[in-house]
Amino acid sequence: MSQLQVESSQHREANAEKITCLVWLAVIGLTYVWFFIGFRETVTANLFTNITILVAVMVPAFSFIAWLIQRGYYSPSIKYVNTFLQVTLVSAAILFDSMSQGPAYALSSMPPMAYALVPMITAFRLQPWLGLFAGTVAAVEFVLLYLLVLQPAPELIAENPSLGFQVTMMKAVVLFALGVASALSARSLRNYFQNYSKSQQTRMRLERNFGRFVSSAIVDQIERSDDGRVAAQQQQAAIVFGDIRGFTAYSSRISSFEVTQLLNDFFAIVCRAVEEEGGMVNKFLGDGYLAFFGIYNDDPKPCEAAARAVLRIERESRALLEPHGLRAGAAANWGWMVTGEVGSAERCEFTGIGTAVNLAARLEGLNERLNTSFLVSQDFMGQINPDHFQTSYKGEQAVRGLDDNIAIFAISQ
Repeated sequence: MSQLQVESSQHREANAEKITCLVWLAVIGLTYVWFFIGFRETVTANLFTNITILVAVMVPAFSFIAWLIQRGYYSPSIKYVNTFLQVTLVSAAILFDSMSQGPAYALSSMPPMAYALVPMITAFRLQPWLGLFAGTVAAVEFVLLYLLVLQPAPELIAENPSLGFQVTMMKAVVLFALGVASALSARSLRNYFQNYSKSQQTRMRLERNFGRFVSSAIVDQIERSDDGRVAAQQQQAAIVFGDIRGFTAYSSRISSFEVTQLLNDFFAIVCRAVEEEGGMVNKFLGDGYLAFFGIYNDDPKPCEAAARAVLRIERESRALLEPHGLRAGAAANWGWMVTGEVGSAERCEFTGIGTAVNLAARLEGLNERLNTSFLVSQDFMGQINPDHFQTSYKGEQAVRGLDDNIAIFAISQ
């Protein structure tokens, strides 16, 4: 366990002890006020004095423990002192019942049952040894209280056998067993939460690391599927192909390390812009990228989101690219494509396939010929509000792989 985990565990223990002290302070205070108002005249002065002394001792004791914890002076021994005080408080309540109503009433009334609360509560604090300690102290104090103080008269025992020593020992055994049960429960709960915490940390680490290779939307799809695969399906989407204009000539003049650094800086801008606009960066292609908008989300205007992302990339990458004589370029299309896994059972990747994807890739190559930075198809233009962007018609252009010319538009800053 790391130092940070140890400190976090101790902090939780300290808070649990402080809260327990405050709860007992509230119980003692409210009980004493209720006793003073409702029963003050029905008890002897000697009993009232003893109860007052007990409150005068317990309140400062719990307050002192809470104060120590608040000041940061927590140590594991405090939880045992705190538990001992809680059990002793129950013993005192039994003693005062005996002084007021006799041993028969004290042994058959509510306070002996309150012993069980202390070890039971410790189970939820995930402290196995503390539960065993509480059960043991409760059993020992109950027996000692019976033998040294209560001592029911033989005629009382004859009249009510449940007041006998044998039954009292059986009750003590039950209290000890509750301590054992509390310890086992605390141990089981602690192991469960530790294992759950480890599994969650592992899952978060896998998601974080896996998310560096694929989009978080794909991670979500994999988690939701029964077989851990992304089923192929046909979807309409905005497809964006982008790259760095002039990068091939530039990369031949510098070192591989510098090339890598520039690409990493550029792709950081790309990923941030695309993801913040609700899109998904599907893959990196040398100095280029492929991104999809409108798949696995409910964006009503995926093409406008794609246009905003491309314009952001162009704008935010200028300071990085222009000093080297470079600039960002992109092209976008709107249409149907099949998305899903491509590859073997052992290794695969998520991608989108279709004529709409191919057209977006071909359009991107026209930027150099038309001296533009961002070209889109007519289908893409039909999905956006032209008033939101600066657009210009570039006429019908020949596109490699297509027999007929197609209408092309440019979107600029």
